[in-house]
Amino acid sequence: MLVKKTEGAGPWYPVTIDDLDGLLIKVIHSGRGYRHSYALRRNIAYNLQHVEYLDRTVQDLKLSSVLITQTWKTLIIVGCGIVESLLHFLLTANGHYATTDWELVDVAPGNPKKLDGETRKIDAHIYRKLGSPQPKQMTFDAMIKKSESKKVLGSDRTVYAKLRRLRPLRNKVHLQEIGDFNDTDWHSFNWSDACSMAQVLHAIFTSNIFRPSAAQRGYFEYLEQYGDF
Repeated sequence: MLVKKTEGAGPWYPVTIDDLDGLLIKVIHSGRGYRHSYALRRNIAYNLQHVEYLDRTVQDLKLSSVLITQTWKTLIIVGCGIVESLLHFLLTANGHYATTDWELVDVAPGNPKKLDGETRKIDAHIYRKLGSPQPKQMTFDAMIKKSESKKVLGSDRTVYAKLRRLRPLRNKVHLQEIGDFNDTDWHSFNWSDACSMAQVLHAIFTSNIFRPSAAQRGYFEYLEQYGDF
């Protein structure tokens, strides 16, 4: 339970970083073709603590409906960031991350011309051939699709389906990207979305990907209240 600063009891602690690291290192470690595996583990652990904290605020505090909605929003954005970083690692480690043989070195702007009643121009992109294939940036959407085709997160299609639904919500971190007058956080985030995010995180971190012990499965027990387990 969260504790006020004015109260005498000690602070509330989520699952420790070292405990989470002990689970993550089973998969995310050096020797798998990924730079900075230690830093990635720590970042994922910090953000898993953040998810647990967000759950505690809703459980322990009497929040307005707006603040509850904003808490679900934050949970989804943080949760999607965790999944995206894990997919980045797993796709790279398993040789499925997109690569390119070319590097853009210059863009030669073209001259404007009238075509079909519009002013258009064609720019020339100049590339050079690389000595070996290099990673090519993948969007979250592309990583989800590639992961599903390669069954990187297992064969349960409901996990990928939930990620596809959550992905556009993750972009709501950009407050200025508005489709219409009703395209607000209040109308975009709800309990069902939070449940989907919690279910995805629980499914991933208690799966055969990490092969958690009974004690390590307990790190994510708080997510089970979000149903569908």
